[in-house]
Amino acid sequence: MALIEVTEESLRSLVDDAVFRQAQDWADKVTGLRVDGLLVEATVDGVPAGFLVLRHGLEGRCGCPLPAPCAHAIAAALAWVRAGGDDESPSDLFEVLRVQDQDWLASRLAQLAAADPAIAARLLDEAEDAGVLDEVADLRDAFDEVLGELEDEARDQGDYGEWYPDAEGLDELFDEAEALIDDVPDAVRHLADHLIERIERLLNYENCYGDGVTEALTRAEDLHLDGCRAGSPDPVRLAERLVNGALHSGWGSLASALPEYAEVLGPAGLARCRELAAQATGSSLSLQTLRKSLARIDQGR
Repeated sequence: MALIEVTEESLRSLVDDAVFRQAQDWADKVTGLRVDGLLVEATVDGVPAGFLVLRHGLEGRCGCPLPAPCAHAIAAALAWVRAGGDDESPSDLFEVLRVQDQDWLASRLAQLAAADPAIAARLLDEAEDAGVLDEVADLRDAFDEVLGELEDEARDQGDYGEWYPDAEGLDELFDEAEALIDDVPDAVRHLADHLIERIERLLNYENCYGDGVTEALTRAEDLHLDGCRAGSPDPVRLAERLVNGALHSGWGSLASALPEYAEVLGPAGLARCRELAAQATGSSLSLQTLRKSLARIDQGR
């Protein structure tokens, strides 16, 4: 998997000058910066935001309604870059090794690992995981291609047509993703997060009819739950993701499924869910569903 170099200059190239200036103003107000595998999250001016580090670049994530990557996501990325810049530890060894012959590196590493069976076993496991992670990345690209084609179809139909999308192309991809859960559950969880957002975008087209896309959303939600159960998500961050999806996605994603996450969330995650639900205002159906889900958990159902 290719290494992505993230700098202030590369972030500047992702957005226009006004967005970048706002991100610079907010970068010093970023709090709660945390890293979960490929996902970097923070709170920016009171808004949950962050980004995924992918082999092709960064994918911004934010709870605000602005197009991604927004100033919140870029501010989080700037804070992350600057935090890394505070680390004065030298990277000379990496710089030397990265330009060496691949066969020489593999041979030398095998020789060193032969003296320690535990290290050898760990290297084999991580090498296998790296291969599976590449599979997840390729699968993500395949999903994006199919979903991108469907979104092009939706736009071509206009606002007043009736569009019945053929989502069968997603079924086989979901089967492949489900087969990878046991090997790299957290990577599959991140993939499911991405798919939920992409599929909701399709459902936002008013000309979208039929049940093909809604069934795909259900499979993405199931994939997310299975990835959480098999992996090791941070319970507080997971709680924030679930509540944000329930209240702000437009489709109430994952709101009614909250009891199924109870074991993964544990006491800390459920406490955060209750805190966020108590802070939410209004009387939307999504908020009502969320609070009913929490009540079901409290009642032990």
